[in-house]
Amino acid sequence: MADQETQRIAAQLTHDRMSRRGFLAAAGLGGAAAFLAACTGGGTSSAAPSAPGQSAAPLQSAPPVASASAAAAESFPPAGPIEKQLYMYNWSQYISPKNIDAFKAKYGVTKFQYDVYDSNEALIAKLQGGATGYDIASPTAEYVPGMVEQGFVQKLDKSRLPNLANIDPKFQKLWWDPNDDYLIPKDFGTTGVLYRSGMIPSVPKSWKDFYELVKGPASGKTVMVDSMGDVFVFPLKMLGFSANSVDKGELDQVRTILLEVAPHVLALDSNVYGTKMAKGEASLALGWTGVLEQQMADVKDKGYVVPSEGTIFWMDTWVLLAGAPNPNAAYAFLDFIQDPKNQAEETNYNLYGTPNDKAKPLVDPTVLNNPAVFPPADVFAILEGSQDTSSNNQRIDIWEEFKQNIGK
Repeated sequence: MADQETQRIAAQLTHDRMSRRGFLAAAGLGGAAAFLAACTGGGTSSAAPSAPGQSAAPLQSAPPVASASAAAAESFPPAGPIEKQLYMYNWSQYISPKNIDAFKAKYGVTKFQYDVYDSNEALIAKLQGGATGYDIASPTAEYVPGMVEQGFVQKLDKSRLPNLANIDPKFQKLWWDPNDDYLIPKDFGTTGVLYRSGMIPSVPKSWKDFYELVKGPASGKTVMVDSMGDVFVFPLKMLGFSANSVDKGELDQVRTILLEVAPHVLALDSNVYGTKMAKGEASLALGWTGVLEQQMADVKDKGYVVPSEGTIFWMDTWVLLAGAPNPNAAYAFLDFIQDPKNQAEETNYNLYGTPNDKAKPLVDPTVLNNPAVFPPADVFAILEGSQDTSSNNQRIDIWEEFKQNIGK
């Protein structure tokens, strides 16, 4: 995509509240495919490793920052000695334990506390409730503008982050942070279907196939991530609608399908659904690729597919939280994790695509050539950017009703 077109779309969307795929939606389907193919060289909640001290949260009750303008006006934390501790709030199994150990050893950090959330909504609700005490979080890109607006995120002193130079320019200066003031691209992925081929009669190729398997051979053995936006993709795309639809009639049809499959669903689970599959408790999942290696490494019949009707694309980020108690350790980590060697380790560990251009040559060739991690051009062509529909009351009502009928 030409630079001027990128900037035009970014300017158009800066003031809109859209989802992590909103940039692609505005670009149009063809633009989305071109943009994403360029990002990956043309060829996804997620859980975090148990780190020492993970069980006890450092949260304290305090009023949240009043406004983004007030937060942005604050001076950068002065550089100083790196603190001996770091508090991170993140998705489960989203950092390589090897990188955690290497970071602690390099900087003399003795306490790396890693607490987990299972949705962006849970992260933001915690902050809105007045929680403080964390240094770093990893929200999905579309949630960052709102977090900035509410004063939950600090502006970054980029002079302290030289490894930002390693990030592919195509992942920079996009609508959710046009000047790259508040977020650092972490990784990207898709939402699709995971399966155990030895536990089902046929490998699903479409959302329609997924639907039939859930009601039949995979009944009681299907897991879905606990994410309204991702789950709604399944019925909407299967019916031939946009993943962004807020049309009442179309959502009425979505409700029918979700209530039909709800009794056949084993669980909604964003953290250890791969473990359920590895143990044979589940044969099918609607989710992301990360668990394929993290929780299903020893499973021989595992697989992942982007359904033929299409799906969605997402990008997760790093942010420095307002009032971070250990800012020097936080800056050290944010730069450390973008070192090409460390970033390649992240991709090898979590099986999500890296936006770090210098890291790609260091990624395991098996991972780099894995279409589930770095989708080829024909898959990008069926990806859809989505708008922020999380506040649509009909969607919320359907989601709550669906959850209440899981396994019943």
